[in-house]
Amino acid sequence: MLESVLFSGVIGFVWGLAISALSNFLTWRTLNRPKGVMSTLIFVIRWLLLILAMAVVYKNTAMLIGTALGLLTIKNIIFVKNLHILIRARKG
Repeated sequence: MLESVLFSGVIGFVWGLAISALSNFLTWRTLNRPKGVMSTLIFVIRWLLLILAMAVVYKNTAMLIGTALGLLTIKNIIFVKNLHILIRARKG
């Protein structure tokens, strides 16, 4: 039983990482070519993509938790990387 829960959690984590990578790619691409309507459309598409990723796995709790962690991982890596750069810049 524990193996199936861990396997589901890992599959969910990988699923969340893939969706998060796609979402961040769309954001990066939009920021490189900002246009009014397209930026808004990409923002909506990103949120629909995140909601859809969670809706696909909502019946399996372990996979849902793994997906949520996967979705948050890339965001947190980017945050920590930029925080480190900000701290280095403030120190001089």
